[in-house]
Amino acid sequence: MANQDFNTNNTGTALSAMDPNSVRKLWSAGAKAAEANADFFQQMEGGTERSLIWAQTDLAKGVGQTMTFTTTSGFYNEPKYGESLFEVAADFEVVDEASYPLVVDFVRNAVRSSERMEEVMGMRGEIVSKFNVKLGDWLGRLKTDQVLGTCMLKLNKENVFYSNGKTQDTLSSADTLTWNSVVTGGQAMKPLGGLPANVAGANSDQPIWSQAVVATEASLLGLKLDSDYKTILQNGDIKGRGNTIFKGGYASIDGHTILPYNPIDHDGVGAVGSFLNPKAFLGVAVAPGTTPIDILGGGNATDAVKTAKLYFKYFPGHAYQFVDTGAYSAASFAGSFGEDYDTEVKYFLICNTSGVDAGKFGMYAYTTGNNGNKITISARLNAAAAGIGVTTLGSVVWNTGVWLNKTTDTHPIGSLIVPCNAKGVPFADTLFLGQAFMLRGYGKHRAKRSQDELNGGMITDRYITSVFGQSLRRDRKQRHPAIVRMRHAITYPGISFPVVP
Repeated sequence: MANQDFNTNNTGTALSAMDPNSVRKLWSAGAKAAEANADFFQQMEGGTERSLIWAQTDLAKGVGQTMTFTTTSGFYNEPKYGESLFEVAADFEVVDEASYPLVVDFVRNAVRSSERMEEVMGMRGEIVSKFNVKLGDWLGRLKTDQVLGTCMLKLNKENVFYSNGKTQDTLSSADTLTWNSVVTGGQAMKPLGGLPANVAGANSDQPIWSQAVVATEASLLGLKLDSDYKTILQNGDIKGRGNTIFKGGYASIDGHTILPYNPIDHDGVGAVGSFLNPKAFLGVAVAPGTTPIDILGGGNATDAVKTAKLYFKYFPGHAYQFVDTGAYSAASFAGSFGEDYDTEVKYFLICNTSGVDAGKFGMYAYTTGNNGNKITISARLNAAAAGIGVTTLGSVVWNTGVWLNKTTDTHPIGSLIVPCNAKGVPFADTLFLGQAFMLRGYGKHRAKRSQDELNGGMITDRYITSVFGQSLRRDRKQRHPAIVRMRHAITYPGISFPVVP
């Protein structure tokens, strides 16, 4: 075989430099982080249109193949009364139909190892035995990302709402996810035609009909702290230790089942947060200045320079890659909701969690500067106006009002980065889902595992391959009848964001 650029990360020589005890701890931590390794939306799949996700499998589909779905409008003619007859063409219903595609395509990942690797570590069979599981976990996370990315980038404007009737830049700190906003979001979906889905478990004998609310645990903190929600639980929930307040979890709200999604801050090298709550950790310290700079993620200096890692892929402005339609751009989906993904100004906060300025914040802006790996800023909040530095960014004024003694332009490695609106309020999104809100198709391969041996068996490459695609369900007018997305303010435990009115 011709000379090959083998990956040296997983050789015996590379791993022998590590403390074997540390390696074992790493595997233990990976095993305990099982919650991060699943396709969150797999539980919503079903073989009928009454499920939240209507899944179909066509084993003949492969690269670039298309599953076509046809939708037919209902009949709404006025009736004939008495002895009136059907005589002319206008007396008969017209069959109004439209179709739309669901494209499935290949997605793949692989890991390489050497035979000597495990011998050096004294862990024969322990490391490679986990590779298939880890690759399967990767595929599950990818499928979850693809669903959330679709709901974020391909959703029609009429399906997007803001908490308390606000707009993006008028959201205040009080506009979190509350009892009232959950009820409002669910009601907003009903005129679109969203029906309750069967949310019962796979082994349940009886269906449970409900709309589903998918929110991150951080977003649901606002609900848990909502006085209306707590009062209703006190007065309307069961009494004693079985009350939701004491046992944890979330009570159903006006026929809506809460499905909490918890994207953990994992110990791997890649994006944290999700499309519902974008976040990142600063990889290179930020010093005061007035010239354009790149904000790097990764959480440490070593990972910050890895240009293939997309630490900011969930942040507004990144051309996210879809299985079916390729890289996103505002022009890719005519009529889609791309408000935060075109050339409008986008803002984010860097929140110092350590150092002399712990508890302080810096605010930054960019337009098209997010390539997924880094964000190139176009403006930053400063004490004096010079270069890209401004004393007022959006509607935030340096070190005044609720920002008094809360602003800084110096940030250490590891600081939290979150998107915000023009008022400096961090935001997130919550999904309200009904019957068959999404169609998911599987093709020729579904999590197929395979391997190649190289150099006489010294090197083994292990692959995972899947053919799938998904699309939001549409009616004949190309509307999305079973989904609503609500944007609202969000807080994170341990971060004292300024309370912005």
